[in-house]
Amino acid sequence: MATPVAAERRPRPFNDLREYLSVVREMGHLKLVEGADGELEIGALTGMIGARRDCPVLLFDAIKGYPRGVRLLTNMLNNAERQKVIHGCPPEVGEAEAARWWNTEVKKFRPLPPVFVNDAPVKQNVKEGKDVNLKMFPWARWHEKDGGGYMCATSTVTRDPASGYINVGSYRFKFIDETTCVGHMASGHHGDIISKQYWKQGKACPVAISLGQEPSILIAAGDNAAWGHCEYDYAGWLRGAPVEVTKGVYTDLPIPATAEAVLEGEIVPPKAGVAIEGPFGEMGGYYGDASPSSLIKIHAVLYRDDPIIMGSPPFPNTARNLFGARGLRVRSELEALGIPGIKGVRYGGGIVVLSVEQSFPGHAMRAALGALGGTGGYHTRFVILVDEDVNPHDLNEVFEAMGSRCDPGTSLDINRRIWSSRVDPRLEPEKAKKGDYTASCAIIDATRPYHWKEHFPEKVGISPELRRAMEEKWKELLGG
Repeated sequence: MATPVAAERRPRPFNDLREYLSVVREMGHLKLVEGADGELEIGALTGMIGARRDCPVLLFDAIKGYPRGVRLLTNMLNNAERQKVIHGCPPEVGEAEAARWWNTEVKKFRPLPPVFVNDAPVKQNVKEGKDVNLKMFPWARWHEKDGGGYMCATSTVTRDPASGYINVGSYRFKFIDETTCVGHMASGHHGDIISKQYWKQGKACPVAISLGQEPSILIAAGDNAAWGHCEYDYAGWLRGAPVEVTKGVYTDLPIPATAEAVLEGEIVPPKAGVAIEGPFGEMGGYYGDASPSSLIKIHAVLYRDDPIIMGSPPFPNTARNLFGARGLRVRSELEALGIPGIKGVRYGGGIVVLSVEQSFPGHAMRAALGALGGTGGYHTRFVILVDEDVNPHDLNEVFEAMGSRCDPGTSLDINRRIWSSRVDPRLEPEKAKKGDYTASCAIIDATRPYHWKEHFPEKVGISPELRRAMEEKWKELLGG
C-alpha cells in the first residue's frame, strides 16, 4: 500500500453558504436553473446531473409556485474538487491519494467549540405562532414514489435533557401542513435517543432544524460522531474557525447564526400525535416503507432574505465521498478500543474493508468485531479483513486478496442481530412489523493466517530497489 502523501491542510472558514457559493461560481461549478417544478422535476434533474462526475451545483430559482428569491440548492458535495475545497485539501493531492491524505490529517483533530453571537443573519426575519407557514419554502418530492415533499439536507439540533449534550444530526423531514412536519431519525441515532428521553418524562423534545448552512456544518452533522461529542466542535476544526451560533427564539437551542432558514419547535410524544412518514428513496437505492412518526410542531421560523434551502436526496451513483469520512470514524473507534495495527478502512455500500497489520493470534478478528460494535456495524452486510499490503480503497486488490488468502471453509463467520434500521431493503417484513431492526453480517477473513503467515507463499513483484534502478536507467522508456 502506498505511503500517504505529505501536504499541509488549508482550511477555508466560509462565513456562510453564500460565501461558499461565490467560490463555487468562481470555479465554474454553479448552474442556475429557473422555472423547475418541485413536484419531481427538481428531484429528477438533481439525480440525472448528479450522476455525472463533473456535476455542477444546481441552484433552483423561480421555482413553480414560489416567488423569485426562494431558492433550492442541490448537488453541493458530490464532486471531488468541491470536497477538496471544503476539507482544505491542497490541489496537488490526487483523488486516488485523498483518502490516505485525510486519514493522516484527521488524526490532528482537536475540538473547536462554537461561539455565541447576538447579531445573527438568520434572525433577519422571524415568524412565530399564527404567522408560521411551512409552505413558504419548497418541500420537493425528490423521487417518483416518495410519500410527499421533503427537506433532506438538514442540520438538526437537539439537547440531551440529562447531560446538556448538544447533538447536530442530519435527518429528513416530510411536510404535513402549515405548522407540522414529521421526521425520520433512525433507531439508535442520537436524535432518536434524545427524543425518547424527553418522552419518558412525558415531555415534547425541543428541536431546531436548519435548512441551509455552511458546508462544514452539514458534513459534521452526517459524520456519526460518538455520543457526547458535539458536531459543532468538529465543524469548527474542519473549517479552521469556530462555528458562530445564536440562541433560538423558541427553543434556546444553539443554531447556526448564518443559516439560511431554521424551523424551531418540538417533537411530541407518539401518544400526542403521529403521521405517516415515507415512503422515501433511501441511501441504499431502494424505497423505504411508510410508518407512523411523531409529529413535529413548528412554533417559529427564522430566515434570511432570499433564503437558499439545501437538498441532498439519495440517488444511485451520486454519492461520492472522496475522503472516506465514515471509514475514518470506524478507524478512530477501533483505535479508541486500543486495537493496534489498523492501516486503513473503507466503509460504503454495506461493506467495511479493514486493512490490519497482525501482531498476535486473533488480531484481525478482534478488529472486525470492534467495527461491528460501533459505527461500522450500521447497515453492514460484510466486513472484509485484508493484510497491511492491501489498499482497502482499491477493490481490485481487495478481490485479489479474497481470491488468494481466504478459505471459505474456515475463513467465514456469520454474526447475527447486528444494528440495522427499518429502511434496510433486506429486512424481513415480519421482523420490521415487530420493530426488530437487526440483520446478519458476514466476516470474510482474507488475511494470511497468523499462525503460519511466515510460511505463506511470497507475492510476485518488483522490489523497491530494483524499481528505483530501472527508473534511473530506463527513465525515457518509463516516461520519467
